[in-house]
Amino acid sequence: MRRTRGSAQESRTKEQSERGRRLDLQTTAIVLVVILQATAIVIDVTGFFDRSPAAGPAVRPSPSDQFKYQATVQDGRRDLFDGELHVTTDRTVKVAEWFDVRVLVCGPANSDELCLAPMEPTTPGVQLHRPSTSKTVPIGGRVGVILTSPHSEIEIKDDLNPAGSVQPLTDPTDAASWWWSVRASKPGTYDLKGAVFVLAADTDLELVTRDTFTIRLTVERTSEYTAKQVWTTTLDVTKWSVTQIIAVLTALIGAGAFAAWIRRRLR
Repeated sequence: MRRTRGSAQESRTKEQSERGRRLDLQTTAIVLVVILQATAIVIDVTGFFDRSPAAGPAVRPSPSDQFKYQATVQDGRRDLFDGELHVTTDRTVKVAEWFDVRVLVCGPANSDELCLAPMEPTTPGVQLHRPSTSKTVPIGGRVGVILTSPHSEIEIKDDLNPAGSVQPLTDPTDAASWWWSVRASKPGTYDLKGAVFVLAADTDLELVTRDTFTIRLTVERTSEYTAKQVWTTTLDVTKWSVTQIIAVLTALIGAGAFAAWIRRRLR
């Protein structure tokens, strides 16, 4: 009986010991889980404060191309100032004859005689007079002038101007000229279209809207042109009218009859 009681006590002691160990393991596991969760929370909180503006100066994104373009244009415009543009050319010209078109741009402080009293190109027997086209244009950078025409009868040579038709006008005392040779292949009234532009620094970026001007030309007929036109029309049979054809045939018949009469007389 004593052995049986002793065995029962030992069994109960072992069971209690096992329960204690399991309890300890469970408690340890719970503590580990709590520690891990607390660590994760601390990491998240730290990351939040690291990302917040209070942690330090925020990194600004780089400016866009549009912002850079706006800044460049605005900076360039602040350095521009007004200049004077003068267009000198004949307004009435002869057909098929070359004539000059000159554009002069002067700074407000330029004291050259050419800018103080711009005149038309010298023509024998014609008194010089002031140009009929004069206007204020922005300068203060690389300034360019171009000349075109919407008419196919107008031919324009741009041999005397610099590449790109651009010249530096950065000081109020500066001045620059542009020249073109122009001619019309037919009589009539035509327009020449000009434009002035200003570029930023060493780029092709235009700082302001182009200023434009128009030259109205009256092209007159000459005796040489009329004779050439008549001769060309005469040789081109496809352009003859019915009246012209009848006149030519009548002349040929008359010439043939006259030649036959002469031959009979000579016999």
